[in-house]
Amino acid sequence: MAAGIGLLREQDGHSKMLNEFKDNTALGIFTGAFVLALGAATVAVHNIWTGPLAIIVSVIAWWTLIKGFCLFAIRNQFLALANAVSLKNSALLGTVVIVVGAALLAAGLVGAG
Repeated sequence: MAAGIGLLREQDGHSKMLNEFKDNTALGIFTGAFVLALGAATVAVHNIWTGPLAIIVSVIAWWTLIKGFCLFAIRNQFLALANAVSLKNSALLGTVVIVVGAALLAAGLVGAG
């Protein structure tokens, strides 16, 4: 939810951050390795495709794994694509991230799924 709020509040800042991140090779490699490991660990413990909430979590886990791979292997191309998509759709992306985050938080708090 915080990422969605940040995207809505700082639409120009997000693009600047992506460009600076693209220019910092060491940070890119470290982040790619970290996100790849995080995604792999999450997929290893939660690759469950039964029930809507479990599916959402599994999709997020797989997306994290794929994003980590892309950050590690094809960082500049991936960040260029992310920048192009976020510039055109930052309000929509921010809103979707907030809504999905709030729904998952609410479901987790009430023990749904």
